[in-house]
Amino acid sequence: MLLLLGSVLAPWGAAQGTFPALTVQNLNKQKVTLPGGMAGQTDLLLISFAPEQQKDVESWLEAAQALQHTNFQFHYYELPVEGRENFIFRWWDTSSLRSDQNDPQSWPWIVPLFVDRSKLSRELDIPNAKQVVALLVDRQGRILWRASGPMTPEKRAGLMAAAQE
Repeated sequence: MLLLLGSVLAPWGAAQGTFPALTVQNLNKQKVTLPGGMAGQTDLLLISFAPEQQKDVESWLEAAQALQHTNFQFHYYELPVEGRENFIFRWWDTSSLRSDQNDPQSWPWIVPLFVDRSKLSRELDIPNAKQVVALLVDRQGRILWRASGPMTPEKRAGLMAAAQE
C-alpha cells in the first residue's frame, strides 16, 4: 500500500536526492542557509516557478500549517524560483512579493531563490517547471518525500504520514 501511495505521489521518482546548499535571503531580508539553517528538523519546501502557480502553493498551506501546529520539529517554506538576475530585478521582485504577502508574519518563511533554474531542476530531479513541487526534507537536505501539483487528499495523506516518521 505504501509503495503504491508513493508512486501516486511521486510520479517522477521515489523520494530521494538531496536539496542543494544555498545561502539566500527571505522576505525579511534575513540570511537563510538552506537546508541546514531551516527552522524544523523536517521542512516542507513549496517550490514554485511562476506567479500563476501561487494558487497551487496556497492549496498546500492548510496541511502545512496543521502539521506545524502539531509537530514543533516541522516547518514549511515557500520558495519562488527566479532566474539569476541583477540586483535591481531582485530588489523589485522581492518588493513585489512583500506587497503581495501583506502579512509580515509570513515573510521569514518566503524565500525567493535567484538561481540557475535549469541546474536546480536537474539537482532536484524536477522534469519541468509547469507545476508546483513539494519536498519534505531534513536538515541534511535529504529529500524524504515529494509531490507535484496542487494538494489532493492522497497527497495530504502521504505528507502527513511522511512528516510523522
